[in-house]
Amino acid sequence: MMTELFGVFPYLENEKIIIKKMELNDVVALSEISKNENVYKYISPFLYKKSNKALENAIKNLGGRDFEKKKYIIAGVYLKDNPNRLVGLAEMFDYKKRENKITVGYRLNEDYWNKKIATNVLKLMVEYLVNEVNITTLHAFVMPENLYSSKVLLNNGFVKEDFTVQEKNWGGQEIVTVDVYTYNKY
Repeated sequence: MMTELFGVFPYLENEKIIIKKMELNDVVALSEISKNENVYKYISPFLYKKSNKALENAIKNLGGRDFEKKKYIIAGVYLKDNPNRLVGLAEMFDYKKRENKITVGYRLNEDYWNKKIATNVLKLMVEYLVNEVNITTLHAFVMPENLYSSKVLLNNGFVKEDFTVQEKNWGGQEIVTVDVYTYNKY
């Protein structure tokens, strides 16, 4: 029995991390991530430098309205040994039902970089989307200088494509060229 992508908000876990819906008490931890220049120089300015009030609304909407409208799944990332501390975001968005593909992304609080957390987050998202939801193609977009993220994708079975795409407003730049990585189930 396959899981419907927007049926129930995903709760995913392995021995190291938990991916689940964010709670209002995550607002301070989310604010640490959203105010960090080093996190945002590599990604789109979604949630960037917002006030705590705006972040509270974002948490409500991400776990409620945006999910119910089947826009995207933006979940919190927590460590198994400290399950109440938000350390990052797991992102599943731009779902194309007809083509059976989706885009994935992740961002972590800088204090948690280089601890294999992104690898675990991506691994859990791939397992969920490919094995449970039965999506056949996953995409990820990475700025070429974000070598760590590229490595995480390659280590999780993604392949770097021979073409790039233009994105707007990444890292505060008007237009940026990003590398495309693809994971195919078959």
